[in-house]
Amino acid sequence: MRTGASNRFDLRADGQRDAVRVAAAALDAGGLVIAPTETVYGVFAAATDDRALRALLDAKASLPGDETDDPRFTWHAPSVDAVARAVVLPTAVHRRLVRGLLPGPVRFVLEQDAESLEEAARELGVGDEVFTRVNGETGWIAVRVPDHPVARALLDAAHGPVVADRLGATVWRDSERPDRVVRAGLGEDSDFAGVVLDSGALGSGGPSTTVRVRRSGAFEVSAGGRVSEERVMAALRRTILFVCTGNTCRSPMAEAIARSLLASRKAEDGTEVVVASAGVMAGRGMPATPEAVDAAAALGGDLRAHRSRGLTREMVADAEVVFAMTRSHADAAAGLLGGPDGVGSEKIRVLDPDGDIPDPIGGPPAVYRETAERIRKAIEKRFEELGL
Repeated sequence: MRTGASNRFDLRADGQRDAVRVAAAALDAGGLVIAPTETVYGVFAAATDDRALRALLDAKASLPGDETDDPRFTWHAPSVDAVARAVVLPTAVHRRLVRGLLPGPVRFVLEQDAESLEEAARELGVGDEVFTRVNGETGWIAVRVPDHPVARALLDAAHGPVVADRLGATVWRDSERPDRVVRAGLGEDSDFAGVVLDSGALGSGGPSTTVRVRRSGAFEVSAGGRVSEERVMAALRRTILFVCTGNTCRSPMAEAIARSLLASRKAEDGTEVVVASAGVMAGRGMPATPEAVDAAAALGGDLRAHRSRGLTREMVADAEVVFAMTRSHADAAAGLLGGPDGVGSEKIRVLDPDGDIPDPIGGPPAVYRETAERIRKAIEKRFEELGL
């Protein structure tokens, strides 16, 4: 429902679609919107509207501050692809960090040269002062891709780029409402005149993490954010996961063959490629079958130290891509992410597009050799698709 002049929607009671539609229209008209992200509530404004930007700047006086040399505004992009289209990501480190950590509670502050700043401004239809604080021939662009469903729906519905600033509030209390904080910054005596999307408490996992990346690829990670420095470093690893049933034949052979192929290739600077395997019905600690060990060895793979493990949600979530031996394995992996429409399920694929790779268990060595050779050919094609 709405309360007073604030045009507030309680999303626990009101329909989200209509509320987001009203909020997006307010952004398009130059108004401010308070909406949840996965960390805290934020104040959103259209990046193409001077009035809205001035209002957000006025409100910033009462909002939690960032580093003084940061851009004045943070672009909240609707998708990672939108970031890649608008912002130059000059090194493998840039690309891996952005692709590996967004969407999520990470704010990137990216150094850009003057030409790249101008290109970003043209792509988004804004003045480059919206995102950058230029120092000589370089400047900075700050960008987030929120992972909260309300924020994502709002950004999808808005007709143009949107910037936002954090309120620092994670829950809507009558005695300390976020709209009163913004109202104080704006110097208004009346209720907040924009739209408020209230989705209740957001949790207490901490604020978003700021990652500052220079053009060279050198980067710094802010302390105390939701995403740890260890997690940021992990984003530089490209993890490829192979999945079968028991993790004693097909997926271990794929892991060993892939590792052998990668040993002769050079990864992008600043990144590491890791291969792993697991089984959707695997016991723990079983060795690969002798036939699988021999078949992998014939193609340069070493399975002597392999021990089986069961597939977990964390394994699937952390992998860049998951290659399943059969469609049923792919479905099982997707189920760990909430099904075929779950976040990240699009990265789960059948290894061989021509069809399932049958289980050689119980077959003679020749069947294992044929299976290993089919796996090798499929991996070669998949690596070409991945640029490896």
